[in-house]
Amino acid sequence: MAIQNNRGIAAACGIYLAMAAVQSAASGTDDSEQSLKRLITEQYTLISRLQRQVDELTQRLDSMQNPSNGKASHPDSPPSTGQRSAGSHSNHQGPGSFAVDVEAAQRALERTLTQTGALLLPAGQFDLLPSVSYTRWELPSPLFVSVRNTITGSPSDLVLANEQIKQDEYAGNLGLQVGLPGESQFELGLPYYSVSQTQLADLGASGRFVSTMHGQGLGDLTLGIAKTLSHEQGWRPDLIGRIGYTWGTGAQQNNGVLLYGGNPSYHVQFVALKRQDPLAFIGSISYQHSFEKNQIMQGNQTGFSIGTMLASSPQTSLQFSFSDTFAQAIQVNGIKIPGSEQNIGMFNLGASSIISKKVMMNVVLGIGLSNDAPKYQIGVTVPILFNY
Repeated sequence: MAIQNNRGIAAACGIYLAMAAVQSAASGTDDSEQSLKRLITEQYTLISRLQRQVDELTQRLDSMQNPSNGKASHPDSPPSTGQRSAGSHSNHQGPGSFAVDVEAAQRALERTLTQTGALLLPAGQFDLLPSVSYTRWELPSPLFVSVRNTITGSPSDLVLANEQIKQDEYAGNLGLQVGLPGESQFELGLPYYSVSQTQLADLGASGRFVSTMHGQGLGDLTLGIAKTLSHEQGWRPDLIGRIGYTWGTGAQQNNGVLLYGGNPSYHVQFVALKRQDPLAFIGSISYQHSFEKNQIMQGNQTGFSIGTMLASSPQTSLQFSFSDTFAQAIQVNGIKIPGSEQNIGMFNLGASSIISKKVMMNVVLGIGLSNDAPKYQIGVTVPILFNY
């Protein structure tokens, strides 16, 4: 208010002096045209000097009121990133108080969205995505076995045994995401599997059968491309389309243990993202079509997922999601294997934290919800951002 008054006084003084000069010239005090021009020039010079002094005083007052940045905040100007909502930015005012950097929180959330495929990297950046995971499977499976008669010693008919497969699966994956022009992204993945499997079969009076096997090997190389199809506007979300091909270069089995390689296929996926900062809502649908190799063809898969992410702190975001995948029966020599269909439902919760400017860590725990799903799964990914 004081600044506005000073400006008004300066303007009024200038106007008054200019009017006095005009009146003096009109009354005949100085009839010379040159004298009139000189007087007007002097009055404008005085006005300019007063205006400069008022501006300097305004800057000094603003600097005293805002010592943190030394810049004035115009009352009609939009708030800065750290001031967009009440409580989104707070100064250190006492014990227990802390400052929340909204930009840092947004970075943590966006890095997580990028790592999970809901956002794409801009051109000129790429993410290296090393990851490790552990999956525990405990699947009941009825099995027909041939048992020997304990009295006569001769083989008897096949009997139905209650078999349970317990499997510990360790996997490592080297992933890569490369931002390309045109709001697109190149993607690569190469996994490695190490699997320990134990089969337990209860044969009733004939005893119990136990078999333990271990296998390991490279998985299939997957290449893909993703493209932003539309941006969020009104009720419409961001939409990303993705297509990829799995080459089937990995091993199908090792030491009698079935691995996840050797199965060529292609997949398509659509991912929708809706932002309501600090929340992000994500939904996706996917389809995978498999091809036959070595007389074996994995069943085609259809899946969907829904979830949300929350920028919970300056450096951490939380994620919650539900996913379900429906897999058709496996075919061997064109014949479908009964009971090989799968319905894998998972509830996933995780957290992502920025370790440094370029490095983030993402931890996700999955809990199986259906009979065909793993009992639980935990994975750790460490995205490392580079510029090129």
